[in-house]
Parts: sequence; structure tokens; C-alpha cells
Amino acid sequence: MNRLNTNFWRVAVASFLMALPFSLAHADAGQALFVYGKAYVVSPDGSRAALNKGSTVQSGDTIITSANGRVQMRMEDGGLLALRPQTEFVIEEFNFPTAAGGTSASNGEPRSFFALVKGGFRSITGAIGKADKSDYRVRTPVATIGIRGTDYTAVFCDAACPADMEQGLYVGVTDGGVTLANRGGSLDLNPGQFGHVRDAASTPKKSAAAARMLAAEVSPDADESDNDNADAEVAAVASSNGQQVSLTEGTQAVSSSSGAVAFADESLGTGVAAQGASNKMVNAAGDTSAFTAGSVTVDQGTSQAVNVGRDTDRAGATGLHWGRYTTGEINVTNAEGTVAQDMSDSSLHWVSGADGSAAVQLPSEGSANFALIGNTNPTDNNGNVGTLGSANLSADFSNQTADADVSLSFDETNQVW
Repeated sequence: MNRLNTNFWRVAVASFLMALPFSLAHADAGQALFVYGKAYVVSPDGSRAALNKGSTVQSGDTIITSANGRVQMRMEDGGLLALRPQTEFVIEEFNFPTAAGGTSASNGEPRSFFALVKGGFRSITGAIGKADKSDYRVRTPVATIGIRGTDYTAVFCDAACPADMEQGLYVGVTDGGVTLANRGGSLDLNPGQFGHVRDAASTPKKSAAAARMLAAEVSPDADESDNDNADAEVAAVASSNGQQVSLTEGTQAVSSSSGAVAFADESLGTGVAAQGASNKMVNAAGDTSAFTAGSVTVDQGTSQAVNVGRDTDRAGATGLHWGRYTTGEINVTNAEGTVAQDMSDSSLHWVSGADGSAAVQLPSEGSANFALIGNTNPTDNNGNVGTLGSANLSADFSNQTADADVSLSFDETNQVW
């Protein structure tokens, strides 16, 4: 297997950054929402600084994550980026025109240009690129990624690829679409599709193996692994709300590259909202501590997670995981900033599982009865907590009908349903 000449490509990126106008090189581009392990920002002048929660990044900066480093960024246009370990990601040019008083440093043409030197990331694109798709791109050593309004994941590896995987760029689409292009041709990918580009001259192709690659972790480079050994021995890390979270040895707070979260908040009157590939974050106990819902990130904050359960330890398990946030505060982040929502008299219910991208196969005849495997306590719009007495669901596939029966009660209001 030939190693790609990424050192030469890095020099080309560096030369491009040196030529950036001064105004672009100092434009606010985004802010770190979550940092685990070690991560750094390298400025165009070569200076290097630690990246922490709340740190801002600018056009021309390069973000580098260590062997166990993970970073979540919110860009000025509301876009979200989640960087994997062993990633080198360049903000080549970022400009989000805003009205007077906005945080963007320039009112020029919108630009969201990045470069992935190595490693991987997940991107939920923001406002830039919605009107003109050419305003957004990600260059890699083997192909350029363009968008058609999207949520996607990309990983590039050469010598660090798993032993049974080819080198190159792997991309998977959750929502919208991407285009992979190089001198070998181009390929459009739609939701649920995956692509692979081996090198700059190879034609981009659809790849079933890409799904396995995107779910794997890229091995650390030999010359960097020794320097990061201390990272794996950290006894506590700062969570996204600044609290210290104890970690047992060998346990990491990680971001899932896939998975869906459905949630409901009675105080917001949201009903139930389901989000595929929600970039779920988990804490040291393996419980969901944050997730992305479109352009909004919900963080557990100082709230308590109660009624937590999971269906994983039996034959035919669904893999579902559920719970309820209450008391304290949750943090809700969108393009306007972060707001702490008081949960003293409120609850946010959530359930997470697979991202749902696999084709659903239902019987065309017969019937089935479904059994309750777990639940959160029901709550009303006043914050009262009730009790679920029973829940039954049956389906008649022949006649395409379903019948549900739920019994619940609230002692505070003396109500029974």
C-alpha cells in the first residue's frame, strides 16, 4: 500500500494560508462547544495554543486533535462540526456576512472553505451554502467535497487506515447530499449512501465498506502515539457544561458518529421530535449527555438524568436507550447562542437508538403484539410527574391497522387516563 504524499499537500495548504488577506486571517469563524482530550489551534503564523471549551477559531487556523482528542464546534453561520481523534482540519476561508453589530469580521461574500489533511469529522452545514452551494467546500488530498444541503461524515486515512481497509477518503450522507470530485471524475451521494476515493486520480465510487470505515476509529500515527499516552490516563475531564466528570480507566466520553434521538419537552410544547444521526454524546456511565437536533444542540448541563434505562442485554434486544432530564438546567445552543433552560418544574424525555438509515422491512400479513420494555415516568405541562400503569400495542399487518392502549395517572392532580 502506497502512502499518499500528505506532507507535500500540507505545504500547499500552508502556502495558501500565508497568502490569505489580513482581514480573512482574523475573522471569527466559530467556537468550541465541547473538547475532550488534547486539541490545539495552529495559527497561520505557526503559533500553537490549546483549544478549550469556549475557545474561538478564525479563518486560517488549523485545528489538531490528539490520539484521544475530540472537538465539537459551532460555526458563525450555525453550522456544526465534530472532529474525531487524530484529525488535522484547516479553516481555509470563512466569512459569514452579518448586519452591523454581528460577530463576523467582514461583510464580504459568504465563504465556508475547509481542508481535511487527515482524520475525520461530521458536519451539519449552516446558513452558508444554502443559496449558493459553491460557497461551501472541503478539500482533501484526494478529492473535494461539495454539498447540496447536508449532514454528512467524512474520514481520510492513508497509513493510519485499519488493516482491512483501503487508503483514501470515505464519506457517508445522513441528510441532503454531497458531491465528491477530483480529476478522476465526480460522484453524487444521497442520504443513506456511502462513497470512497482511493487517490486523486481514482474515480469516486459508491462503497458499502465505507459504512464500516466511518464507524471505526483511525489508528494513531506511530510518531504521535507516544506523546498522547498520558491522555488516556486522565482521571477527570470537563464536560460541556464545565463540570468535572470522573472517568474510570479506559472509559472515554465520546461522540457517536451515528444514532437517532427522539425527545419531548412539555414546557416547550415540542411534542416529539426525532433526529437521525444526532451526534449523541455519552458520559462515563455510557448515558446520553448531549445530542444535536438539526441546528440545535441540547446538553444535559446541571440537570439530573432519571428513569435511565436501556435494552441491550437480552436476545433480540433493540439497543434502545432512554431517560429524562429534570431539575437543574439544560443548555440549549443554536445560531443565536446558548441559553440555560430551568428544569425545576419541567422534564425533557429522550430515547436513542440506531439512525434509521437502514431499510425498514415490515410483514405484509399476519399480526403482532408488542410488549413494554421500559419507560420514563409521564409528566404534564405543569411539571407534575405521574405513573405509567400499562401500555399495549398490537398491529394487524394484513389490514394495515394498529391499536394502542395506555393507562397513566397523576396523584398531584388526581387524574387518571
